Amino acid sequence: MAGGHVQDGSERQALLSPGEDIEEGDFKPTTPGFFQKLFAPGSILTSVFTLCAMSLGVGVFVLPQVFMEMGLIAGIVSILFFAYWSYWLQIVLVRCAKGYGVSSYEALAEASLGPAGKYTLAFFTAVTNLLANSAHMKTAVLMLNDQLTLYVTGAYAKKDMTATKEVILYIPLLVGAFLCCTGGKISELRFVSSASVTIVLTLCVWTTGEALFWYMPGGTTAFKGNNSVIYASDDWEMYAVHLPDVAFAFTSTFMLFPVFKEMSDQSDRAVRKAVGASTWICGIGYMVLAVVGVLTFGNEVGKNVVTGEKASTYIYVFPDNHYVIVFLAFFLAIALTMLYAIINFPFIIAVETILSLVPTSRPIFSTPVRHSIITLVGMVVLVLINLAFSNLVTLFGLCGGWGVTFIVYAIPSAIALGAGTHADPKWAGSAGDTAHRVCLGLSLVLVLIIAIGFTYVAFK
Repeated sequence: MAGGHVQDGSERQALLSPGEDIEEGDFKPTTPGFFQKLFAPGSILTSVFTLCAMSLGVGVFVLPQVFMEMGLIAGIVSILFFAYWSYWLQIVLVRCAKGYGVSSYEALAEASLGPAGKYTLAFFTAVTNLLANSAHMKTAVLMLNDQLTLYVTGAYAKKDMTATKEVILYIPLLVGAFLCCTGGKISELRFVSSASVTIVLTLCVWTTGEALFWYMPGGTTAFKGNNSVIYASDDWEMYAVHLPDVAFAFTSTFMLFPVFKEMSDQSDRAVRKAVGASTWICGIGYMVLAVVGVLTFGNEVGKNVVTGEKASTYIYVFPDNHYVIVFLAFFLAIALTMLYAIINFPFIIAVETILSLVPTSRPIFSTPVRHSIITLVGMVVLVLINLAFSNLVTLFGLCGGWGVTFIVYAIPSAIALGAGTHADPKWAGSAGDTAHRVCLGLSLVLVLIIAIGFTYVAFK
C-alpha cells in the first residue's frame, strides 16, 4: 500500500528505472493546487475565458464611436438586446445538440437542416472567422506601426503606411500567430485565451479609469460646448451601419461546441453558467467602456487626438504621452496576435468540412500538416483582404453584417425551427412552443433586415 494505491509487481517495475531503488513510502498521491483546479481543462472558468476570448478583441474599442453615432441610449439597448439574443440561442443550440446526441455545430446543422445546412454553416464560419482575424490583425499592425514610430520619433505616425511597410509588419505577427496555432484541442489554448482576455480587460479598465478620474475631474465632459451627446439617432443609416458592429461583439457561438465538448460538467446548469458569465462579462464591459467614453469625450471619441483625424480605435483619443495606455496598447497588439489561434480553430474545422466535398480516397497529408497548410493559406488571404480594405470599421461591419449575424443568430434560429421539440424540451407540447417558434421566426427575419440594411448602406 503506497499513498492509498495498491500496486502489483509489474506496476512497480514499470515505475523504476534500471538500477534505481525507492522506498515504499515514496509513492504519494499528487493533489492539484488551487489554480490547477481553477484553470483545469474543461473547468467552468476555463470555459468562460475561452468563450470570452472569442468575443473580447479590439472590437470593444470601436464601440464608443458606435455609441456616439447611433446615440447613447440606442447603443445601450442594442448591447443588452444582442447579449441576451446570443445567450438564448447558444443555450437553445446546446439543448438541440443533446436532443440529437451530437457534439458539434456542423453535426447539429446537418441533423436539423440536412447536408445543405452543414455546408452553409461551414461556408459562413470560414468567411466570418477569416474576416474577424483580418480585422484583428489590421488593428495589431496599425498599433505596431504607431508604437515603432513613437519609439523612433516620439509621436504617433501622422500618415498611412505604404503597402510594403504593412506587409513587412504582418510577417512577425503572423509568424507568432502561426506558432500559437499548433494545438489540436481548444483546451490546449486555455492559457492563450486567459492571457489575451486579461490584457484586453486591463486596457478597458485603465482607459475607463482615466476617463473617470483624470479627464472628467479636469473638466472634459460631453456636456460642454459643441461636444454634445445624442441619445438616439434619427438617421436609420446609422443603425444599418453600426448594428453589425454590435453583433460582432458577441461571437462566442463560434467556440461553443469545442468548449462544450471538453467541459467536464455538461449539465444544463453548467452550460448556462459558462455561457451566461462570458456573455455578461463581455456585454457589461462593452457597455461601461462605451458609455464612459461617450460621456467623457462626446463627439471627439472617434478622433485621433494627435492628428485630429478619424481614429481606428478609441485608444487614440488618449495622447501619446499617456505611457501606461501606450504600454498596454503594445500588449494589446500581442493579445490580438495570440487571439488569432482561438479564431483560427473554428476556421480550420469549417475549411475541413468544405474540403470534404472534394472526392478523394484518402487525405493527402496528415492532420497536423493539413491544418498548417489551411492556416498558412488563410494568412495569405488575410493580408490581401487587409491591403484592399483600409477602413477598420468597414471590416468589422462586413464581418458582423454578413458573418456573425448568420452564424450567431440566423443559423441557430433555423436549426431550432428544424429541430422541432429538440429545440427546448420545456416548451415541447405546451402553449409556449408556439411562442418559442414565433421568436425563432422573428430572429431569422431580423437577421435578414440587418444584413440587407448594412449591404445597402455600405455599398450604395
